[in-house]
Amino acid sequence: MRETRSKGNFTGGFIIYGYKVENHKVVIDQDKAEMVKFIYEQYAMGVYVKDIIKALTAKGIFNRGKPFARNTVYNILKNEKYSGIYRHNEEVFDNIYPQIVDTDTFNKVRAKIDINHYGKRSTEVVYLLRNKMKCGYCGSPVSAECGTAKNGEKKRYYKCLGRKNGNGCKKSQARKDVLENYVLENVITQLQSNMDYIVNTLLEMQDDYIKANSALTRLVKEQRQTENAIQNIMSAIECGGTSNTAMKRLRELETLSEELEKQIRIEKAQSAFKLSRQEISDFYKLALEQSPQMLINYLIKEIRLFDDKMVIIYNTPKTMSLDESQGFSFIRKTYRTRFTFKT
Repeated sequence: MRETRSKGNFTGGFIIYGYKVENHKVVIDQDKAEMVKFIYEQYAMGVYVKDIIKALTAKGIFNRGKPFARNTVYNILKNEKYSGIYRHNEEVFDNIYPQIVDTDTFNKVRAKIDINHYGKRSTEVVYLLRNKMKCGYCGSPVSAECGTAKNGEKKRYYKCLGRKNGNGCKKSQARKDVLENYVLENVITQLQSNMDYIVNTLLEMQDDYIKANSALTRLVKEQRQTENAIQNIMSAIECGGTSNTAMKRLRELETLSEELEKQIRIEKAQSAFKLSRQEISDFYKLALEQSPQMLINYLIKEIRLFDDKMVIIYNTPKTMSLDESQGFSFIRKTYRTRFTFKT
């Protein structure tokens, strides 16, 4: 069995969703793999599993003829094979399962699952801004809190974890309903009134990135130098030079050339990736049609909260791709409040 795994062959048993077996090799089932990517990307954006299942069902995507079960989705989100890694006892194999989910996205999802695993989410009340905010003063996460007044009334708010843990931060706590309503009102208003500005700015940022992409030039140059070195060694071998050192160096250069070719393909794909004005506009228009929770998850990447202002950092319309190297990352808009968020 170990020999089978070392050759990159399938050792039998259950084949997970998104893959199939052909000639003893695990290969990607393209249609199902797209659904796996969708599940990962949506969860990484903050969409709840139940809403991911609703979206899949609405698309007519089922698992064995039935809507996806929550456990099935969670198992997909936690399975390292989708990142190309298969573990057996103490050994790690990266030649059995072709990678469906890029490593950064997989790690981001794994971190979110770890955060939400035990007792992290209130089942009574939805905190719209949970896991979206950081303190503008000390950089600590701003977490959901709940207290009880003397009259027994429940009071819910957001509080800087740095201040709570005694790091000296003086950030005031913010009432949940006041802060959430303020964020929603400002985001919707700014999005509706500044749509043209947002779209134009993102198009400019996208063009600037493509023009400034020097990585591709560097990789092509390095590959050319590598190919020349390979050719020189081959010429030496043809003239009778077959030392072990030369052969070892040749194999190293061939491996490097293959890796450079892979990186060049990636950079070319990123440089060619360009969203149209309509695609960017549609991304933000769709956000405005969502429920409050979906709008926050879909649109907002991070909020940096101060006592008298907030900085909202938006997600970008990259067809739900979370590869931040593609095009641009975000735009910023600072909203100054007319009051201090206090209980």
